[in-house]
Amino acid sequence: MWNPLRNVSDTLSLEAFGERGGRRISPLSFVQYPIFWVALSVTLGFVVGTFLRLPFLPLFVLLGGLFAVQVLSLPSRAFVIFTLAGFGVFGMLFSSVVLDLPGEYFWDREGQNLVLEGYVVERDGRFTLVRLQGFPVYSPGVLLRGKEDILRPLLCRKVEVTGLFRGFPSCANPGGRDLREHFRKRRIVGYLEVREISPSPSRSLWFAFLRWVHEKRGIFLDRWQHLLLETSPLFNALLFGVRGEEFLQTFPLLQEIGVYHLFCVSGFHMALLGTMLFSVFQRLLPRRMVLFGVLPFTFLYLAFCGFVASASRAWIMASLLLLGRRLGRTVTTMGVLCSAFLVMFLLQPEMLFLPGAQLSFASTVGIAVFAAFLPRRKEHRKWRELLSRYVLGVLLATASATFASFPFLVGNQFSLSSLVFLGNLVALPLVEGVLFLGLWTPVLGTFAYGRLVLGFCLRCLLQMLLEISVFLRNSVPHWVADFSRGRDALWGMVAWGIIVVLGVSALTRKRVLRFFSLCPVLGGLVLGSLWFPKMSFLVFDVGQGLACGLFEGNTGVFIDTGGVIRGYGNVGESILLPFLRFRGITEIRGVFLTHGHRDHAGGVTALQKVFPEAPCFSPADFSSLTRLRLSPHILLEVFPVSDRGEKAVVYRLHTPYGRVLVCGDAEGVFEEIAPRDSSLLRAEVLVLPHHGSYNTSLEALIRASGCLWAIISVGENPYGHPDPRTVALLEKLRIPYFITERDGAVEFYPLFRRRRIRRFGKAAI
Repeated sequence: MWNPLRNVSDTLSLEAFGERGGRRISPLSFVQYPIFWVALSVTLGFVVGTFLRLPFLPLFVLLGGLFAVQVLSLPSRAFVIFTLAGFGVFGMLFSSVVLDLPGEYFWDREGQNLVLEGYVVERDGRFTLVRLQGFPVYSPGVLLRGKEDILRPLLCRKVEVTGLFRGFPSCANPGGRDLREHFRKRRIVGYLEVREISPSPSRSLWFAFLRWVHEKRGIFLDRWQHLLLETSPLFNALLFGVRGEEFLQTFPLLQEIGVYHLFCVSGFHMALLGTMLFSVFQRLLPRRMVLFGVLPFTFLYLAFCGFVASASRAWIMASLLLLGRRLGRTVTTMGVLCSAFLVMFLLQPEMLFLPGAQLSFASTVGIAVFAAFLPRRKEHRKWRELLSRYVLGVLLATASATFASFPFLVGNQFSLSSLVFLGNLVALPLVEGVLFLGLWTPVLGTFAYGRLVLGFCLRCLLQMLLEISVFLRNSVPHWVADFSRGRDALWGMVAWGIIVVLGVSALTRKRVLRFFSLCPVLGGLVLGSLWFPKMSFLVFDVGQGLACGLFEGNTGVFIDTGGVIRGYGNVGESILLPFLRFRGITEIRGVFLTHGHRDHAGGVTALQKVFPEAPCFSPADFSSLTRLRLSPHILLEVFPVSDRGEKAVVYRLHTPYGRVLVCGDAEGVFEEIAPRDSSLLRAEVLVLPHHGSYNTSLEALIRASGCLWAIISVGENPYGHPDPRTVALLEKLRIPYFITERDGAVEFYPLFRRRRIRRFGKAAI
């Protein structure tokens, strides 16, 4: 019987966390290791530098000053503090060198035709040009768009590409993703609209090896696809981490029962392969040579898996652990883990922001810390003892890994199912069986009968795994926490914080500390609950367009829905729907359009697919002043106007906390409404017409509204929006204003009977 806990025990050095010399070792004893504090300092420095973007020269001077103080200091507590501070500053300096300096070269060349030379690779289904000629070791990457049919045969080859360079637009919205920041953290500075591409001579043995791996993996997967038929997508994902469109169709099922992580190549795969290879090479090679037989084969498998972060971490850990023992050194799990982290960080610093790497390291830390409580390896003859040890081990390992990786599940907006424990208990033996057979396919698959037998067994196991997953989902009561919803994320982090506080206080055995340590958690709960106001008006950051809405509880009303943004696609799909899921909005009472232009009405279709019952109103539905009672607290006034000869409408929202005037693109608002009744223009919040363009009646409109705040919804455009005269007018009238291109999404909400404002992503009030 292949026991997964034996693989975990082989990978982890449990003696470092159990009993050593008859003395019980604390699970938190790893904090005594200097390498732990070095890794922590460098990580914190890199993260802080990523978000603060401090200049290179001051950081270099500060690092030199700390080094001088460290040299002149005597060994003391101050010496340790200055040393850790120096590593932190090094992390900040490293962030500037890796992420910011290469990007500055391209940001100055926005919209220009560039000729770049590098290697074509495929990441997450996108073609990327890496190892750019003329850049140092940490070269940035550039996405390639267009001519995909030509790029695919050129994978892992050196090419010269000519095309138009475009940076990613920045749109910061609650619950959404800012593409500029997202790709910046992955060292992707923009994309190239490919016009010409030609191969270049290359002498790189590394990319020649990658090209060979890519070709052999394709041949292997094609061969087994004919034998495994409908189960081949599961096999490809489980063995090599290849997740195609067919596999993604089963993603919701695997996620709901909590076993999706088993289909991501990880240390579990490497441990199983390493155990198999050890058992083989121990019979074929001298004891001293076993290590040199195992590591190359596991590295080859790592290459076939695309050097994913979790498997790379496991391979480096295993290599350091085995080499340390081979040299007779005392090796601990946390020491090896910190060393593996530093090695991967120096080779691929952007892995710090990759969800797979975050979850891999966090879960390994959790298992390592709680390894003292895992059942030890003993020879059991009774099946009941084997079964109880297996169940207890899987439950403890799942609990410790889930607990340690929980903040990263929330931060990456993943989900967590209550079936994760039962799913692992049932699915883990099947997954291990598939892996065990799958790892033998390159050898036994060379024989015709071997392929048939293996194919039949693999199909049966994979089909059984699917059937059990469907049964668990349909028959076992469970809940799923979706952390893309803000409230689920908030309550999850509060619960996690309480458990951490209680655990730390239990270890310290001080009840007073236990009581006072709960105060920050409860305070965070109170402040976090204020993050989701009962009523708010929000102007989204949708580029050169307009989308805004009023949200009360779990209901909402939209005024305009944006259009299409370069890189993001349709605003409704990429910005509005994620926001509704994040805020838990389940009902749309209406979508009101100021006019029918694409940059204001383009997101309607996406909203109506999810909310088909939501009514949509256009200027054709209103011929005169209309008042609509949307709820007991919300009144909407509709003013039909003319916009350059076309029908348009202006909306004014009445709430208990103020009024909002939305003008759309209509520039003659004052001339058409003020003669009837200028009080109809009164509003505390004014969304300026036509993306901040200037006209002669704009000042009269602003004065008639008596607004306290003004908003300009604008993005990259060739029209010069917002007009400098509009901005100068707002400054002259001393009216606070917000520009979505600069400030991100802007939200107005009440707090303790006072109006509050907050901006998302690009700036803070």
